[in-house]
Amino acid sequence: MSDKILLPNIYFRIAVALLIPLNIYSKSLTFEYNQDFYDINYQIIDGFNYFNLNDLQLAFGFNVSCDSIRHRWIVEYQGKKVVLIPDNPWITINSKLLNMPVAPKVAKDMLWLPIPVLNEVIGYFLSQNIHIEGDKLSTYRIGMRIEKIVIDPGHGGHDSGAVGHKGLKEKDVVLDIAKKVVKLIESELGITCIITRDIDTFISLLERTKIANQCKADLFLSIHCNYASSKERCGTEVYFLSPAKTTWERAVEARENASLKYELPEYRGEVEAILWDMAQTEFLKESNFLAGKLVSLISTSASTYNRGVKQANFFVLRGTYMPACLIEVAFISNTKGEENLRNEDFRAKIATGIVKGVQEFKKWYEEQMNY
Repeated sequence: MSDKILLPNIYFRIAVALLIPLNIYSKSLTFEYNQDFYDINYQIIDGFNYFNLNDLQLAFGFNVSCDSIRHRWIVEYQGKKVVLIPDNPWITINSKLLNMPVAPKVAKDMLWLPIPVLNEVIGYFLSQNIHIEGDKLSTYRIGMRIEKIVIDPGHGGHDSGAVGHKGLKEKDVVLDIAKKVVKLIESELGITCIITRDIDTFISLLERTKIANQCKADLFLSIHCNYASSKERCGTEVYFLSPAKTTWERAVEARENASLKYELPEYRGEVEAILWDMAQTEFLKESNFLAGKLVSLISTSASTYNRGVKQANFFVLRGTYMPACLIEVAFISNTKGEENLRNEDFRAKIATGIVKGVQEFKKWYEEQMNY
């Protein structure tokens, strides 16, 4: 087998077959490299897709050995080494310890790697990551810098989003904040921004995701206002894509996904949903870190209560091939929150906090990419 580094013309062909009516998906894919074909198996463990290390070893030409005494796997390629331990989120890469959001697993006497770990390994050895596009799995060169960001003001047009008790509409608030964010990021950070809508118009959730992918953005930020039946609930929270764990997270998820009622004919089914979920698991670590920076710095800048990092299955984040977060800047259902959101200075402070969060993430991310 050739030892050449993988080039962009490499591609995976993933076969995800829906068996009616059982909704069972096949768990294998075909990888073609240098006119050779390899069967690569994957399985779902604890809701995440794990790939067989033995299959990957053959496909990529890695050297894999198992230290049974110390219960660890060693993966080597062209003088570089990665150490993996089953059920341990800490991996050793380039002699540094990295804490991953999910850990490798042993099943059927073989080691299985979740996409975040797999991408760290491939990224270190080959400067590439896994990428989902339609019904294909491919590799792409890692962007070493944050150079393009998509800013997404939620709702718009006939979809007003949440409405405050005095009539303030979410769609108007978030559009103003988004425009402020774009202006600040471009002027202060020198990063190109694309805004999904710059007027009061309806954009489907699918189209927002498509915009981010087609322009090959390095970050995707969706901006929203929060809502609760209790007028007392207040503060800022930031979400990344992962299954909701609490009743509150599920409630916010349902509300933000409600826009699907305007676009259900565009939704293309369960097979594509599985592929989208696989795509976003690439960026769990990055999205989680970004969410933490955003919620901290927005709360500090605008003096809002820090409600922390949350997770939910937001449709608008699914399928984005980049770190992505949904920001709930404040509660429009709260009397004081609605009053604040009407205030130009408060909106400017929210925008400043978002930009500071992006700046901190950019610094961390680019350091990570350079190991």
